[in-house]
Formats: sequence, structure tokens, C-alpha cells
Amino acid sequence: MDDLITEFIAETREMLQALERGLVAWERDPGDRERLSEIFRFVHTVKGNCGFFDLPRLEALAHAAEDALGEVRAGKRTIGRGLVDAVLAVLDRIGEMVEAIAAGEDISGGDDTDLIARLAEREPEPVTAQPVPAPVKAAAAREPFRSVRLPTSLVDRVMSGVSDMILVRNELERQLRHSDGDPALIANFGRLSSLLSEMQSAMARVRMQPIGTLLDSYQRMVRDLAAELGKDIVVEIESGQVELDREMIELLRDPLLHVIRNAIDHGIETPAERQAAGKRPQGRLMLSARQTGNEIRIAILDDGRGIDAGQVVARAIERGVVSAEQAARMEPGQQLMLICEPGLSTAREVTAISGRGVGMDVVRASIERIGGKLRIASTPGEGTRFLLDVPLTLSIVPAITVEVGGQVFALPRSYVREIVRNGRDIEVDPIGGVRHVRVRGELYPCLGLGSIFGLDCQSDPDRQVLVMVKMIDGSVFALCIDDIADHCDLVIRPVAPQVINTGLYVGVAQLNDGRPALMLDPFGVSQLGGIASDKQARLVSEPVAQADARDLAMMIVFAGLDGIRRAVPLDSVERLIEVPMTEIGRGNPAHIVFEGAIVPLHGLAVQPGCESIDVLVLAHQGRRLAYATAGAVDTADVDLATVTVETGRRLALLDGQSIELLELDRLHRAQPTCRLPGDDAWTNAFLRPLVESAGYRVVDQSNRADLEIRLDAGRTDSLVIGDDGLAVAKDDAAALQAALRLASLRRAS
Repeated sequence: MDDLITEFIAETREMLQALERGLVAWERDPGDRERLSEIFRFVHTVKGNCGFFDLPRLEALAHAAEDALGEVRAGKRTIGRGLVDAVLAVLDRIGEMVEAIAAGEDISGGDDTDLIARLAEREPEPVTAQPVPAPVKAAAAREPFRSVRLPTSLVDRVMSGVSDMILVRNELERQLRHSDGDPALIANFGRLSSLLSEMQSAMARVRMQPIGTLLDSYQRMVRDLAAELGKDIVVEIESGQVELDREMIELLRDPLLHVIRNAIDHGIETPAERQAAGKRPQGRLMLSARQTGNEIRIAILDDGRGIDAGQVVARAIERGVVSAEQAARMEPGQQLMLICEPGLSTAREVTAISGRGVGMDVVRASIERIGGKLRIASTPGEGTRFLLDVPLTLSIVPAITVEVGGQVFALPRSYVREIVRNGRDIEVDPIGGVRHVRVRGELYPCLGLGSIFGLDCQSDPDRQVLVMVKMIDGSVFALCIDDIADHCDLVIRPVAPQVINTGLYVGVAQLNDGRPALMLDPFGVSQLGGIASDKQARLVSEPVAQADARDLAMMIVFAGLDGIRRAVPLDSVERLIEVPMTEIGRGNPAHIVFEGAIVPLHGLAVQPGCESIDVLVLAHQGRRLAYATAGAVDTADVDLATVTVETGRRLALLDGQSIELLELDRLHRAQPTCRLPGDDAWTNAFLRPLVESAGYRVVDQSNRADLEIRLDAGRTDSLVIGDDGLAVAKDDAAALQAALRLASLRRAS
């Protein structure tokens, strides 16, 4: 019985959440018989379940709602605000009782006669619902949707277990690189690695929820608040199939609620005020969500009175937030963002509901804490638009890991503008008691991560690495570290509240070697370091429109083994790894083993005289390739307007010098291709790894290939390699490898 009660509670919660939007929509369109039938089915289901579980009070309330809605369905009763209010109140009471049942409380002692009486009250309304006809039986039954209900704690445990398996896989990969490279073992490990990656992707999708469930939950609040303020507001929601990590949805709930309440209370006018301004009496509030890459853009738009930037500036000057000189240098967008300063409000009066600027500093801080951005645009008399850009998930974050004083920390990659070496071209100036560095003529405050945490830096101070950290508002500071450890995607897990309360960390991640690494909060680090606060940096920065008009792209910059400086787009870089020379497979091109798969390695035209090299692992058009470097891997903004191909290579200017941009398409085309005899289990598990280890890219049967392997027509136990007709036994791995090397040599000659 306990399991049945639990199922009843879970189903009732889900149906209540789904119905809230339906009820508000039904009030707008009383003739929508589908909505009416949906609400009727819910109360009918609740009534039936209550009879089974012996819950007479809940059954009586649901029965009264069913009778009232049944009369509407039969065309015997009109739909008005009074009836909708009564039904909403009944749903609220049902929700309260369900939560009490879940908590093990007794609900039999309550009194619901007031609600039942409200349901019985009738009011004259001009709109009468038509009788709902009996549903027509569908010609063909659809396959039922199957689902299973699981506690979120179980999903989190499974996700955590999958993440741990990924770490173990990475460690096994490292050990495999030091083994004898048995092809069968590599093939099996590659299959296991693929399965784990698929499982991780599937579990990540389990954590996702439609953002529409969040936006829909505000419909009822808008309706009730508008009625309380004497306003008529229609809500439009556009969310499509956008999904967001459920943890992110919970973190967005309160900031969005505050912005929406502000729009209702101080943004949208009353019907009389709107008519006097030449607008339609009914206000419009639009909530939309769109996915752009790895971000979700949430827009909250109203067609109300808007925000007067001049009034905001005047209030800010009056309160001493900015000076008149600072305000004169600010763009309109920067002026509007002043409402996010603590205590700054343009509302004529502060209400219990909201106030422009009252709490908006908390909204901005909440959005920035999760790696998002808040922007405001407004036209007085026409309306206001709030734009929130937030990451898809908090659980997996692209990051760099940095070393200082023997410790490893993680930093979100979205904050990293570039990485520079603290060499002779970097000037260090102490200004106002704070160390500053001059990079390419620009002066930035500089913090030593080691000095902040009391760690002894191990590197020569003049050769340390500077990570240029760009904050959400555009301000930049330099973070001085010993070295860059890695570029990787990290699974972020929560830490103890005492650690979070320091303001320096946002979570903890486990590295591939099993060590934990705390994820830094750049804003907290900058505050502890005593550099200009986020507010001060925002106010004294130059107008955005005048900052830079170049077409900039964030690139990873490195030196090739041949000494030529090259760059590749940052979003194409998966990892930076160290590979021993003994683990590089020979071929044309060479190859390495990465995460259980054979990856072609380019950039080895010059053989290095060292034991290991740094390799960039790149992803392009769903495929991986690697490129050898001579170290000194940094990041920089490259101006694409300077790109030229007149020399036969794709070159651009960086710091007044030429730099070659890697053409990933050409690198893929340069890799020789091979067509296999089939797609069966033996081919994928045995033959394909051998072919890829020889430097070939496998293509399907519909594509042309540089090398074709086919079954021997005369013997079922042998293969024919290439056009020369070289026959090799299927189970002879050594002979197959020799034949593939021979084919590569013939092709190269």
C-alpha cells in the first residue's frame, strides 16, 4: 500500500504542475473544450483514487469540482472568473493535502465547506461553453508511451558512478600506452570506451528537463498578481524543445521570478494608463528560451512603460554610485545596468512585490555565479527586454587546470581570454599597492594565485604563466600561476557549504589521475586579491561600442616542431596531452591512442630530439585528429579580418607578426582513406583497429578510398590488400600490419 500511495502522490504532483498553465489558458479561451476535458479528467482521477485509498475529505472536494466542471461540459453553466478562481483554489487545496499525506500527516480534520460553496456559486457570464461531445474512437491505437519514475538521488548516484568509470577509463588508457599495444586489447578497450561515452551522454540527457516546465510555472503567478494590481496581462511562452540541466532550472527559478514580478509591478501599466498612452488595454509579457551552442538564451519582454536611462543615471549620481564624469562615458546599455547596483531603484515607491533595482543586484549576482550573463535593453514608453545567457549544465564544465605551489586548481574556460608567458615582453608595474602587468600596451591588475592561498610558487617569477581572466562585465585581470596543467571537460560536484561560503570556489572535480581539484570562482579570487571590485571595473570601463571593432576569434596559439607559429580555434581543442615518443605509431600520417581510439597525428615533419611531446587533440566535423607542438601553448584573440591565403597558406596577423591558421579540413583530406570489406563484428573489433593504427581513415562503401581491402574470392580465410592483389590471412595480425605499411610506402612513393 505504501508503494501505491507514493505513486498516487507523484502522479498528482505531476498533473497539478501540468494543469496550472491549462487553467489560465482555459480562462482566456472558455470555448477550449480540450482544456476543459483535461481539467475534468484530473479531478475525476483524483476522486477515484481517493475512494480507493479511503481519503473522504479529498474525495469530497474533488467530487464537488467534478460536478461544477461537469455542468460546464454539459453547457448548463457559464465560465467566469469566479469559477476559475474557485477551481484554482481547489487545486491549491488538493496540492496542500497531497503534501500533507506525503509528510505522513492526518488530513481528515480540515474543513473545505468554503471551497465547496464557492464552486456552487453561479455568476452571469456572456460566454457559455458548448457541450463536450463524446470522444470519437481513434481508427488506430498508438503505441503507449512507456516511462519509469525514479528518485533524483538515484539518478545522481548513477551519474556519479558513470563519471568515476570515465576517470578509470582514462587511467587505463594511460597504462595501455605503456603496454605492448596488443591490437585485440586496444580494440576491446576502444569498444568499452565508446560504450562508456554513450552511457555518459545518455545519463546527461536524463538530467535534462524541458525549460518549458519552469516558464509554465509562472503563468499562475502572473495571473494572480495582475488581478491583485488591477492589470490585464497575457503571457506568451516560446520554449520549443529546449532542455536544461535540472540543477540549472532550480538555480534560475528565483532570479526569473524576481524579473517577472518587476515587469508586472513596475513595467506594465494599468489598462487606463495604457489606453491613455495609445496602447491596447491588455499588457503583454513574453517568456522565450532558445539554445545557441552550449548556452541557453532566456528572454523576458514586456510592452510596458520601459526604463528611462536618464532617470537611472540621475538616481545613481544622487546616491553616489557613479560620478557625473563616469556617467557621461557610459553607453545606454551600461546606464541601464546601473539598476543592478544595490539599493538603486527608479520606482516611485517601493512595494511589497518588487522595485526596479531592489534585488536586481541579487539577480545579476545569481546569474553570474552560474557562469551566465544578464543584459538589459529598454525604450521608454515601449517596453523592456531582459536577456539571460546561461550554460546548458553545471555538471560538466570546459575548464583549464593550473598548477601553483604543487597544487592543482580548475578554472572555467569561459573566463579565460588568453594565456601569456611572463617573459621579457611583459612589463610589471606596482600601482596603488597592487601589482599590474602591461600586455601589448594594455595595463591589467595582476594577482598571484600562490600568494592568495599562501603557497610557495615553484617557478621562476619572471617565467610564470599569466592567465588573462575576463569577467562577465568585460573587465580583465591577470592571474599569475606556475603552469597550465591541462585543457579538459570536468565533472563538477558540490562541496561542503563551509567551502562554498568562502566565495572562492564553485565546486570540486576529480582529475584523470584521481586527484581532486577545486574549481575557482574568478570573482571571489579577484575580491580576495584586493583588485578593483566588479562594480568599480564596470563603472570605469570604456564604452563597449568603442572597445574593439575587429573580427576577433579566440584561438589556441602554439609553436610547431618546425618552429612555425600556428593557431587553431579554441572550440576545436579537446585536450592538451603529453605523449611519449615511444607511444607514437608510425605511418602516413603517424597516430596516437586517445581514449581508446586511434587518432591521426599531424605536424611530425621534423623529428624532435626529446622523450615526449605536447599534443593538441582536436575535434572537427565529428572526427578527431591530433597535432604535435613544441610547447608554449597559449590563447589569444586573432583578428580574422587580417587573414590571407595568397601565400598558399592561411595566414593572419598577431602582435604584428604572421601566424599560420590550421586548416582542419585539409588535414582530414590529407589522411589516406581505406574501405573495409564489411561492417560485421570481426571487422570492427579486429581489422578496423589495425587499419586505423596504420594511419588510415575508414570510410563507408559509398565513398572512394585510397586503399581497398576486400575478401579473397578464392579463399574465405584471406583478404586482398589494395590493387596489387596482395593476399593475407585474415587472422595474421603481423602480416596484415606489414601489408598496410607496404601499401603506405607505395602510396608515399
